[in-house]
Amino acid sequence: MTGAGGIAGGKGEAAGPGKARDGDRLPVFVSAVGPGAWTLRVAVTPGGAKDALAGLAEDRLRVRLRAKAVEGRANAALTMFLAACLGLKARQVAIVSGEKSRRKTLRIEAESEPDWSLATGTG
Repeated sequence: MTGAGGIAGGKGEAAGPGKARDGDRLPVFVSAVGPGAWTLRVAVTPGGAKDALAGLAEDRLRVRLRAKAVEGRANAALTMFLAACLGLKARQVAIVSGEKSRRKTLRIEAESEPDWSLATGTG
């Protein structure tokens, strides 16, 4: 896994290591949607040399995957890779929009908030 230091930020702030949005302490690509639930906005590049987190693409976490975008392989690889990055099980990560797009929104469900620094490379 490749970390991407300093990819949090938002609301007009400069990004820096460990920097999160004011008040909610979430990276710019994460939104809380209820108790034990968050959405994660990603920009996916399939067919790469390795699975890696690669910084930000606008307000989205950039994720590079080895899997090609054929027959849902990249989508399955994405949920498994992000689950592993966040210390979750693959069933706790689901694509809610963008299944056929490189810009996707995923829903994360967990009893406790994931350690977002594992995805931002600041932890």
